Amino acid sequence: MAGLSVVTAETAHAITSTEAKNWLRVDGSDDDTVIGNLIIASHNWAKRYTGRSLTTQTLKMSIDSIYDADIPIKEGSYVGIDQDITRRSIILPQSPVASISNVKYYNDEDTESTFASSSYYLDSASVPAKFVLRNGESYPTGLRVANALEITYVAGYGGVNDVPQDIKHACLIYTAWLFEHRGDGTDRNSAPYQATQLLQPYVIRQFSTHPYRGTAHYGGMV
Repeated sequence: MAGLSVVTAETAHAITSTEAKNWLRVDGSDDDTVIGNLIIASHNWAKRYTGRSLTTQTLKMSIDSIYDADIPIKEGSYVGIDQDITRRSIILPQSPVASISNVKYYNDEDTESTFASSSYYLDSASVPAKFVLRNGESYPTGLRVANALEITYVAGYGGVNDVPQDIKHACLIYTAWLFEHRGDGTDRNSAPYQATQLLQPYVIRQFSTHPYRGTAHYGGMV
């Protein structure tokens, strides 16, 4: 089944403990554990809200199968999830993408091979970023039915100081909101308006009806 997994997890978050404590005007260390957990929560919230990677992580996207030509039109009505790649670019979720580490593919005997890096390139200018097959190149054939292609890539802005200031500010606001409303009921389950508005310019819009539809957009948050 097509999907996205973490190869190397983030080692930093959008904001630091010092930044959060200064924002909260907390001087002591009694709440350090709580604040640390809230920093992680706000970081993950911003990732989900925007559909982006914030700090550096390595991801692996698995794709079920590949076709060089479009799938023939079928007669009549049918339903199902199309996870086949029918064009020369593959959208990489969780932009920005810094680099493609490798592309692996598997035949029906589960033998692993490496797709030559000269056969493709990274379009990091697009949002979302894309794997692009070069002119004159073609996808490998004779692949297994599920998880036939694996694209491993490095995503995220970099370290904590590389995260855009608006995203950092939104995380500070959300962290403070979580800190102030610990233990509150369901009447306070919406993120602060100021935080969501700061994130709006960074939200990656997708129009697929399925998060891992091959010919449209891949999604998910890791």
